[in-house]
Amino acid sequence: MRGLPNWSLWVAASVVGGSAYGLRWLAGVYPSWVENLYARRLYPVLATWVGWPARLVPFSLAEVSVGFLGLGGVGLLVWALWRGRRERPRLSILVGQGVPIILIAGGLGVHLFLFLFGYHYARSSVQQSFALAPPRPDPIALERLARTCIERANAELAAAAPAFDSERGSQLPMSTAHLVTLLTESFRRCPEISHLADIPFAPPKAPWSSSLMARAGISGIFIPFTGEPHYDAHQPASSLPFTIAHEMAHQRGFALESEANFVAVVVCLRATHPYLRYSGWAGAARYVLRDLAARTPEQYAAVMALASDGLRADWQAQQRYWSRYASGRLARISARLNHAYLQANGVTSGIANYSEVTGWLLAWHAAGKPAE
Repeated sequence: MRGLPNWSLWVAASVVGGSAYGLRWLAGVYPSWVENLYARRLYPVLATWVGWPARLVPFSLAEVSVGFLGLGGVGLLVWALWRGRRERPRLSILVGQGVPIILIAGGLGVHLFLFLFGYHYARSSVQQSFALAPPRPDPIALERLARTCIERANAELAAAAPAFDSERGSQLPMSTAHLVTLLTESFRRCPEISHLADIPFAPPKAPWSSSLMARAGISGIFIPFTGEPHYDAHQPASSLPFTIAHEMAHQRGFALESEANFVAVVVCLRATHPYLRYSGWAGAARYVLRDLAARTPEQYAAVMALASDGLRADWQAQQRYWSRYASGRLARISARLNHAYLQANGVTSGIANYSEVTGWLLAWHAAGKPAE
């Protein structure tokens, strides 16, 4: 029987992969279990322990880990090629052992991802935590919200009075460390997620590969395996509070991009510094105005006319930055991968989910809560 496939490995691969799919399906069937047992009880404990090593070092632990894994993979490939020259591997061994071992490793990786973060995709986190339901599309309410976002952004920018650069727009009127402290305090003051108030999360990190992130069109990313939110440190300052708050929202269990955007807006608006509130209003305005332009272009033009020179300068700086760094092939590949990743996790709209935050913002505005 020598050379025949190792059926035990194939059975193990089937069990590992099938169980991952089955548990994810079960989570989608019982979202209330995910909310009450996983998100509110188990995940806070996991976040504490997973993020513990990352709290001890100032650099990105995920970035260093990826570097070591890459070097290890190259070394393994070189070793396999060297050995293959001396002893040609039989196809039966590759099929019977190599392929199922790879499948088992991949299946265990999926289990680990689901355990550390992925089950959050089965929750209705904003609907549950903030007691909101997206309203029906209403052009009048959409225009009213757009005007509110622009007017409040203008006011908060004037109150913050930051210095301006002709190329990059407004400058951050504080250190990045202070910005993170203010956002952390704002998250802790959110009664909707009070069960996470005392969790010692890993701090947001600016990786050494920020320039590569920019070229991939990535302003921020959360890595659940180390519990670290990451952000592109070179992006214009006006978008930085919103971006970091978005990744911190992922870290706190808001998996959907629309919900992380919504939480980022709420947290920025509740911050004590006007520049953070400005970034929240300006970030919300971008998505609301996009929907308004698609529905009623005339009203969009009228609302855009309300934007101050400073707000326009910041939006232009953001557009210049991303058109310069995120218009290449790497950015297109990154967008496709992100789209596929979201759809694999049950987000049928894929990357369009980012813009679906407008519904939550309309519900929030209708409830009279933005001024809280």
